[in-house]
Amino acid sequence: MRAFFIFLMLFNVCLSSEIKWFSYEDGIKKARSEKKLILLDIYAHWCHWCNVMENTTYRDQKVVTLISQYFVPIRVDAEERPDLNKKYNQGGLPTTVIMDNEGEILWGGIYVSPEDMEKLLSYFLSLDEKQIKKIAELNKKKQEKAYKRFFKKIKPKEPSKKYIKKVFRSIKIRFDSENGGFYGAPKFPKEELLHFLLLYWKFLGDEEAKKMMIKTAQGYMKLIDPVEGGIYRYSVNQYWTQPHYEKLLKDQSDLSLTFFDIYSQTGDERFFKSALSLINFSINKLYDRNRKLFYNSQGADIVDDEGTILMTGEEFFELGREERKKAVKKLGYPPKLEKSFYYGNNALISKSLFYAYIFTGEKKYLNTAKDVLDTVLEKAFSQRGVIYSENGGYYLSENVYTLEALITAYQMTGNKKYLKKSIDLLRILQRYYYSKKLGILTDPEDTGISLKRISFIDDIILLNVRAVKSIYALSVMTKNLKYQSFADSIIKHLPTNVNISSGIGFFVYLYPPVVVHVKEKNKSADLVRKILKIFPYWTSVHFDKSENGYSICNSQLCFFRTDNLEQVPKLLKEALESYKNM
Repeated sequence: MRAFFIFLMLFNVCLSSEIKWFSYEDGIKKARSEKKLILLDIYAHWCHWCNVMENTTYRDQKVVTLISQYFVPIRVDAEERPDLNKKYNQGGLPTTVIMDNEGEILWGGIYVSPEDMEKLLSYFLSLDEKQIKKIAELNKKKQEKAYKRFFKKIKPKEPSKKYIKKVFRSIKIRFDSENGGFYGAPKFPKEELLHFLLLYWKFLGDEEAKKMMIKTAQGYMKLIDPVEGGIYRYSVNQYWTQPHYEKLLKDQSDLSLTFFDIYSQTGDERFFKSALSLINFSINKLYDRNRKLFYNSQGADIVDDEGTILMTGEEFFELGREERKKAVKKLGYPPKLEKSFYYGNNALISKSLFYAYIFTGEKKYLNTAKDVLDTVLEKAFSQRGVIYSENGGYYLSENVYTLEALITAYQMTGNKKYLKKSIDLLRILQRYYYSKKLGILTDPEDTGISLKRISFIDDIILLNVRAVKSIYALSVMTKNLKYQSFADSIIKHLPTNVNISSGIGFFVYLYPPVVVHVKEKNKSADLVRKILKIFPYWTSVHFDKSENGYSICNSQLCFFRTDNLEQVPKLLKEALESYKNM
């Protein structure tokens, strides 16, 4: 790999792509008017193989000539346009798609070498109009079949423990007992697998699930940068030892929360330290203190202003701290920061910062969490929900992440503005994001339902599960049973084709999250921290004027009531333990 990039720098460094890329909208218009095929490139600033493809394939003169003369080249930033990424992504980045002049897919893949790209372009240029139309129609029918299969899977059904056990059996079959996670490579550190195993261990008392959870979490920890902290996006090999060096804000958020949750149940300090490593990296490298928002990512490679790779992540991130400083000084560039603000991901990192305060008591985390969430509310909250970015856009994910953050903020601060905003946001979700046809929450405009987890994008089912978990908490906090009925309806429409996210949704239904009601005059940050440390993933705190002491309830019953604060942690643990007998 190192020899390849030395060659690249010697012979190609002076070349920048001669391709004139169009935006999606302008490109579609041009293709229609000129009756040309379309080459679509979906990339991200943080993506290593996007950098490689830019430096090789899109600077190869034969490829450049073919594209410029016979195709309309469209380039889409996957982070800026999640709608198009969901619609056209072929399973990773870079995504390469050949389309007809109406934007219908003819062929799709990910990284394409210069040699293969030349063959690919030449092949489609050799086809006549009738052949092109036939391919487009076949691909469209495949897509329609996928949607029909999906619609069948989400028909209403009654959640059952039997299905949860079925999911666990499926996980065991695919589980890599030596390394954690599933067999094969590449391996992505996904939070939903760990959370399912955590719940299976806690509520079904399965020690094997605990061992699988710990083994997998230890694998994830191998992806943490030992020098600067932060977790890399994935491992190229099955051993978690060959990272791809991108660091995404969303990954730092989701996985720090997961490490904290596991720490709360195991007491293993390694998970606590891992969680803080991700949080502290985010603050040190991605936080803009003037804007009070976090940047989206740190890229895998060091590139110059033209996108030319100066040093790969494999070379840079294997260096120690001092060697990294010397490399940055010599090259004149550090690993590239994607200085874009995405409001949903910022809401999510604020939740992680609140968690950091729960487990450390350090006010710097609490203050930063409030600053970030308040900035999101000020700049992004509207009557249609939370705006995706400064350029606009409304998507389900931003609203689900913000709902999670608001409920956490209310608990940690006792400020009812966060509770009020969470109720407002739930009503917005019901009005603008609920599909009566599907029975679940979706994006308000159908730009292609995201049926698959695209590593850095939560699929539609996981987003619904995250939403119902928050809605359950709100139902108990507000004593509004209509909220729970709404959540139950969504859960009953989750697909049961051995889906881990659906399994978590069924846990919500069968083993509802617990809320500790606290008399309002007794509220304090220390009290909340003491309660939430016990199991933050499945516990909430609500401040209630009518409460005389402390009550521990879920959406169906109250387990305990007490006037003695010292008894609350013990009784909360007993309430959660009682689920094993259900």
